[in-house]
Amino acid sequence: MCLHLTWSEKAIAFYHRKFDGYDIEQYMIMAVVCSIFLPFFCSLTVIALTLLYLLWKGRLYSIIRSYPKAYPVYGFCVLTAIVSLIHENYLGAVCALGITVIFIFILFYRSKLTQRLFELIIDACCIISLFCFGWALMEYYNIVQTLDYDFFTFEVADEPMYRVNSTFFNANYYGMMVEFLILMCVYKMMNVKTARRVIFYLITIFCNLLGLYLSGCRTAWISFLFTIPFMFLLNNHKRFFFGTMTLFTIFAVALWINPEIFPRGDSLNLYLDTRFEIWQTAIQGIREYPLFGEGPLTYFHSYMRYGGPMTQHAHSLYLDPFMSFGFGGVALLIPYFWDCGKRIWHLYTVHHNVRLFSLIISFILTVMIHGTMDYTIFWVQTALLFFLVFSAFEVVSDTHK
Repeated sequence: MCLHLTWSEKAIAFYHRKFDGYDIEQYMIMAVVCSIFLPFFCSLTVIALTLLYLLWKGRLYSIIRSYPKAYPVYGFCVLTAIVSLIHENYLGAVCALGITVIFIFILFYRSKLTQRLFELIIDACCIISLFCFGWALMEYYNIVQTLDYDFFTFEVADEPMYRVNSTFFNANYYGMMVEFLILMCVYKMMNVKTARRVIFYLITIFCNLLGLYLSGCRTAWISFLFTIPFMFLLNNHKRFFFGTMTLFTIFAVALWINPEIFPRGDSLNLYLDTRFEIWQTAIQGIREYPLFGEGPLTYFHSYMRYGGPMTQHAHSLYLDPFMSFGFGGVALLIPYFWDCGKRIWHLYTVHHNVRLFSLIISFILTVMIHGTMDYTIFWVQTALLFFLVFSAFEVVSDTHK
């Protein structure tokens, strides 16, 4: 009987239950997942080592050939690198290499994904997010010491250097990561059978929400109004749906009574004015090079030419891709994503995996909603986490067409 196991014995049993039965390549995927929560160059390093291992084992070429619908994406990567070099956008050329490496890793991930591995990845992300929150709290402590704030007022400064970013380089990238992580918690909550695990996910949600507040990322909050109720409603969790809507209503009333509870609310008008200037600059860039753009980070490469505000990108999912890659470049991505979209739809219509379908669609909605005001998906960590979930349709797929 195992009724009197010690804590160490329970920990060992938990380890074997969670981690036994995987092959070396699946362990490498786990390493990449963990690296997402470290500074971005760690993820790129681990991915590069993974691909070198596959090359050494003679597996890399077969993975690349296994997905014919991905061939136009390879053309996109080569074209993007060439265009960047022609326009002397050398940072863009480096980004093109990074896009290629990440995309090939995602294809490898698709080839090794199982339901058990996917559930482990989701749990691992939820757990590691608590360490990221702890790091954010330490950041915030240093900030309030510098600005002479009281720690428990949780006042968020407007300057980027005084907003927490945890391990994600930028506060807005941390904001998008939190959006994804909370959706992962909701996904897990809908299938747990013990109160202890529900409490764990609720605590994780609370910690991440507090981290989001301290980051000062405002756009991230809007997506929750749509994604979380959507997940509960689609999965027929009516009590959670009405409970969530009640909380959102209370929050809306509180915000109407006291707008200052919203982070950085006093600078919202200035924020929108700057965004409009950036978007106008991006439109000028699209008009000048509509076919293939000037490569990744075209805005940063060319903003001085158009007299626009200095920033890394166009802060819009609906403008920056066309500015950077042109209509021709974007068109090359359509066959791959169209094929993925059909497989995602099959989760709902054929495989009846509604819970996973709702998670993937909520991730897509998050990117689309957040993308109206920012382009935070174009980053190593946010893109990796997105595609780990976006590609999860593969857990029910036995063939690659």
